[in-house]
Amino acid sequence: MIIETEKYYIPNKRRVILLPIAWREEFNIDVEDHVLIGLNDNEIIISPDSVMETEYAKPAKVYKKGELTIPKSIDEQLEPKLHQLLVDPVKKCFYLSPVN
Repeated sequence: MIIETEKYYIPNKRRVILLPIAWREEFNIDVEDHVLIGLNDNEIIISPDSVMETEYAKPAKVYKKGELTIPKSIDEQLEPKLHQLLVDPVKKCFYLSPVN
């Protein structure tokens, strides 16, 4: 079951997304931790796990308040349209998925 959040991301802009604290705690992601950011079919996958089957997987650090900077090399691969932050509690990961 995928859960929608009220957080959005626009590629080629600021490249920052805030991960909700409730889900960071659920996934055991703390400030200063590193997560993997990968790209799969115009969708970004953010995972605390080191195993990810995506293109362009890059590590990124989580800053205070859950701020996460999307690597430029991944951001440039996205279509310049609004993406919504989604949560997958089963796979324990986040998605930035294009809004239809």
